[in-house]
Amino acid sequence: MLISAEVNESAADDDGRPILEGAMAPPEGAHQARRSKLGLGVLTLYGSGAAVENITTYGVGGLLPFYLTIVCGLSGTEAGIATGLTLVVDSIFDPAVGSLSDNTRSRHGRRHPFMLAGILPTVIAYGLLFSVPKGLGGGLEFLYVLGALFAARIAISIFQVPYFALGAELSEDYAERSTIVAWRVVFTVLATFIAVFLSWGLFLKGNGRFVASAYSPLAWSFGGVVIVAALLSTIGTLRARGRLHSAADGARFSVAQFLREAMEVLRNRSFRSLFFTCLILFAALGAAGALTVHANTFFWKLSSGQIASLGYLSPVGVLIGVFGAALLARMIEKRWIAMLGLALIGVAQVAPVSLRLGHIIGPSLYLPTLALATVLGGLGGSVATISFQSMMADAADEHEHLFGARREGLYFAGITLSAKASSGLGALIGLVALDVIHFPHGEGATPGKLAAIPPEIIRNLGITYGPGAALFTAVSVIILLGYKLTKEDHTRILGDLKQRRAGASSTAG
Repeated sequence: MLISAEVNESAADDDGRPILEGAMAPPEGAHQARRSKLGLGVLTLYGSGAAVENITTYGVGGLLPFYLTIVCGLSGTEAGIATGLTLVVDSIFDPAVGSLSDNTRSRHGRRHPFMLAGILPTVIAYGLLFSVPKGLGGGLEFLYVLGALFAARIAISIFQVPYFALGAELSEDYAERSTIVAWRVVFTVLATFIAVFLSWGLFLKGNGRFVASAYSPLAWSFGGVVIVAALLSTIGTLRARGRLHSAADGARFSVAQFLREAMEVLRNRSFRSLFFTCLILFAALGAAGALTVHANTFFWKLSSGQIASLGYLSPVGVLIGVFGAALLARMIEKRWIAMLGLALIGVAQVAPVSLRLGHIIGPSLYLPTLALATVLGGLGGSVATISFQSMMADAADEHEHLFGARREGLYFAGITLSAKASSGLGALIGLVALDVIHFPHGEGATPGKLAAIPPEIIRNLGITYGPGAALFTAVSVIILLGYKLTKEDHTRILGDLKQRRAGASSTAG
């Protein structure tokens, strides 16, 4: 049973006020609560917060590069610098948010105040990002995009880092942690359907992708979804905050402490394996993601309806992956499940482009081939995500076992740092590649001039976003071999931690 926010008449603080169990349960009470099963309501409400990341990523990671280069007319290098620079700086900001959250003491715990604070700034910055004013000169336009993108990424981090850390704290059970991540994936699927419909089924249908005025209402519509999902997740999980860890007495944030904690986290081999796997994988995903709309438009020559159909298929693979990950988790270690997921992503990246350039498939098979690859990529991404984030929560337990401190916020911020920094680098590489292969931007890539683009430029676009990205994905699979924490190890760690906590509780008593 979850601890609810009711008054515990037998407990009081130093001033004699009764303690709200839901607001700040005693440490042992929180540990007892985490050993109980999470209810469907908490899982659903928590999972809804995943829509925030998915909706914003769909726009910033997928639509924004096309909007900036083809619609606004920025060069690939300008768009790449704006995208890459803001991601790298934001990735450095994430661990600071994680450490600050880890060391915050408040009536509502360590995570919820930050989640609530990030919602409105995210929506405002996101809407402004896709509303670039007409008539700005090249330099002013670049600065506007850079400022709006900085604001959007930082606001998203203020919500996202504590949100992921919250999921790691809700349960200590090895299998239930995969269930928590699976519920995030479920809402990722729902958010994808919404994002695809609002974009390719409504605002960008037909030639809407080439029209600047279509993007602003799309972005504000995305913002409405973000508000609903974020509020459901933040307010809906307040009743479960009695399960969460509290910051240590006297905990505070400082730059020196943050650096010490960061070095401490890097001493954990499990964290390092996950960190560098993310670093390489998201470089691949960043490069491919930045060029996907370009490739669908110019390499595959898909209509908005066909792009929408692929968008709707992706969640099918994701849902299959949710059930597949649960089934596989009963038979093999999480590391092998994650590696299988990464391998499927790599196949989905390399196969379609290779088949087309090798003249193995013709135009009539382009869409079916992409459909199959989309399902495989969604399945692989789902399996890898569920296993990977569950592994990260296990590594956070290992960290407490090794160093005697809880660092969920810093752990997930570290992985977010890795993902964002490498995504930024990947996006920079992909968008700069547009200039390297002399791909036109702005007026040179309007519908009436598509036939004038030389075939070798179209071919090079396909190679960059497909096989080129897949090479990085293959390296990430190899790096994950360094993760050694097994289910047996985790069970032993939890047993040792339970004994330590019981001893600390009896000593305090």
